[in-house]
Amino acid sequence: MIITKEIEIDMGHRVTNHKSKCRNLHGHRYRIEVGVDDKLVQTKGATDEGMVIDFGDLKEIMMKEIDQKCDHGFMMWQDDELSQIFSSLREETGMKIIITEFIPTAENVAKYWYEKMKEALLDRQIRISHVKVWETPSSTATYHE
Repeated sequence: MIITKEIEIDMGHRVTNHKSKCRNLHGHRYRIEVGVDDKLVQTKGATDEGMVIDFGDLKEIMMKEIDQKCDHGFMMWQDDELSQIFSSLREETGMKIIITEFIPTAENVAKYWYEKMKEALLDRQIRISHVKVWETPSSTATYHE
């Protein structure tokens, strides 16, 4: 059984080598869907009986792993020529700068959040299905193993 939950965050990024305007600093209103694929809880009388996971519990994990770490932040590739400047800003001002080992395209960000959610869901022994990211209302990237 697959269930999904969505949240939205605002985050900036830069696609360093992009041929067009996405190489500039800019941001998006990201919509993020996390899908989990597991069996229904069969424990009689359990608060989540008949569910894969309580939607509220899934949202709580998403808020911790995605929203708290990335909302109103700026994601930047460690090899970006501007990363030293942004790292200094983070250290000097406490700005939320997320330095990554990848160019923060929608595809790479979907995989990144998938890995974060997969690890968090392991504690509950629940299998993640996918992470789908809307970078714009008509552009998505979905990651699954």
